[in-house]
Amino acid sequence: MTTTPDISCIIATRNRAESLRITLECLAKADRTGLDCEVVVVDNGSEDDTLEVAARFRDRLPLRILEEPTLGTYGKVQCLNRALDEGTLGAIVVVLDDDMSPHEDWFQGVAAISRRWPDCDLFTGRSYIIWPEEGVPEWARSPRIRAWAYSVMDGGMGDHLLRPGRWFSGNHFWFRARALEQVDHFADEWITEADFQMDLAAAGCRGVAGPDAVAGHRVQEHLLDRAVLISRAKLVGRSFAAARIRPQREGVRVAELFRQHPFLMRCYCRIFATGWGIKRRCFGALGGEKRFVDRYLEALERESYLRALLKEVADCPEYC
Repeated sequence: MTTTPDISCIIATRNRAESLRITLECLAKADRTGLDCEVVVVDNGSEDDTLEVAARFRDRLPLRILEEPTLGTYGKVQCLNRALDEGTLGAIVVVLDDDMSPHEDWFQGVAAISRRWPDCDLFTGRSYIIWPEEGVPEWARSPRIRAWAYSVMDGGMGDHLLRPGRWFSGNHFWFRARALEQVDHFADEWITEADFQMDLAAAGCRGVAGPDAVAGHRVQEHLLDRAVLISRAKLVGRSFAAARIRPQREGVRVAELFRQHPFLMRCYCRIFATGWGIKRRCFGALGGEKRFVDRYLEALERESYLRALLKEVADCPEYC
């Protein structure tokens, strides 16, 4: 008779065998005492030795290895949905990226936060940055860009309820399997985790962040390149705006304000987008890696977000 695990940890991966090895090594060393846990690796058509690396951990971890795509489609969304479609997941379903380093008490922390909040369905722990050993520019360490550029979340040593219109970082969060009765798949969006979590919130699921489960985010070297971060700032701004505006969800403040005060909100966004645009051009003209790049990126992300809000509401009949 097959029993349902306490915790299922889903890791989507593609062509990052060494990074996956480090993550699996952390999980293999983690304390699972008193918990029935499993790790589900979903390989997204890798062309390196990802499958072989994962298979080496079969004798150290309760491990399932799935292969995706089945129809020639690539992406984290397809991997996560493949794991959900496979079924037999645990009472707690964790989404963990292949560049995360969970601490040795991480499984116990996931269980502790979940037990402490029996009426909540969505959770996260604490995360922090693990920098490469060399070549980290000073601007990359700025707290101005840390959250959106490097997907870290540290709420301190207390528990914090998830606020409306917000979501937990997609590289380290979990939910109760019962929440899948409300939202059973991930949407095909770049920030699919945000869309999934906001849909859960709209369905009445509450979220909480706790300090018990801690994981480091190993920043990939390409995310230290200024050109990559410029592209990422634009994409993040556009994606965050889309997540908050469509579809209309109750409790998302910016969407409610656009419905209640359409003219004033359009004026607000235009004025502040212009202001951030002026700052961006000033910081770009001043140059200087250490002093101005982080502020340039912050201004670019904010400007992109506000301009994308205007575009989203213009394209949605509900806001006309």
